[in-house]
Amino acid sequence: MLKARKIFVQIPEGLKTKALEISGFLESRGFEPVVSVEPCFGACDLRDHDAVKLGCDALLHIGHTDFAVKAELPVVYDEWPSDFDPVTVMRRNFRQVQKYENIGLATVAQHLGSIDSMRRFLEGNGKHVLIGHTLPLAAGQVLGCNYSNVKAVDNKVDCFVFVGSGDFHTSEFSSATQKPVFFINAETGTFSTLQYNRNREELKRRLRIEKASNMHTFGIFVSTKPGQMHMSTAERLRVMLVEKGKHALIISADMLTPEKIMGMGIEVLVNTACPRIYDDQELFKMLILNPRDAEHL
Repeated sequence: MLKARKIFVQIPEGLKTKALEISGFLESRGFEPVVSVEPCFGACDLRDHDAVKLGCDALLHIGHTDFAVKAELPVVYDEWPSDFDPVTVMRRNFRQVQKYENIGLATVAQHLGSIDSMRRFLEGNGKHVLIGHTLPLAAGQVLGCNYSNVKAVDNKVDCFVFVGSGDFHTSEFSSATQKPVFFINAETGTFSTLQYNRNREELKRRLRIEKASNMHTFGIFVSTKPGQMHMSTAERLRVMLVEKGKHALIISADMLTPEKIMGMGIEVLVNTACPRIYDDQELFKMLILNPRDAEHL
């Protein structure tokens, strides 16, 4: 049994309103909570070093599951399960998936408890349900950077039903498969079809690569977040870019913002960290490439 007195608590932005409730719960059980207010983007973003510096005995990570990141102290993960019932939404909109025989299910950490009830409902209505399971993810779980559970069953299903919220997972989910994706939104209780134009996105990607090939100064971003740190990839890309006659600089930060690289003369940012940065072209006002794109320069 974990023996700890001072607990370092990490809470994602969407659950910051629960900070007082969580700290109060811990205090009522004899713990001393220290709540981090730094942005938390996932289990790849453990603040274990901060916890150790502040004399904490353990880290409580809310809203995510174990990402297999080695930490400096014991970590307890609490996915903060939601009480949202997707079956109610599915029942109202079942006609939209009626024609599909083989249906894949996927969701995020907060709704993993709904996977079995969704499976039972669909199977009770004559459907064959498939749920991918690749470690370290839970069965049916997707992350913003990991859709291996989707790809594991992609060639066996006719469509996917995804339970979640927000825009980030939905856009990444629909790009991870060529099958129709139906989205049950836990925030709004709505049911919709995700649209992804692969031809348009591929054209945008090629144009981005072509434009970057005519530029000369590249910043290769390496995050210091333990689950996003890919220094070997950055070093390999730097060698490749230099061989192509580019000026390539490896840059590092915990959380990258436009202000941190302002005035450095970087024309193209190559992102080796969280893939969501790839979509921040307008925010950074510069071209952003992922490693695969950079390799095609």
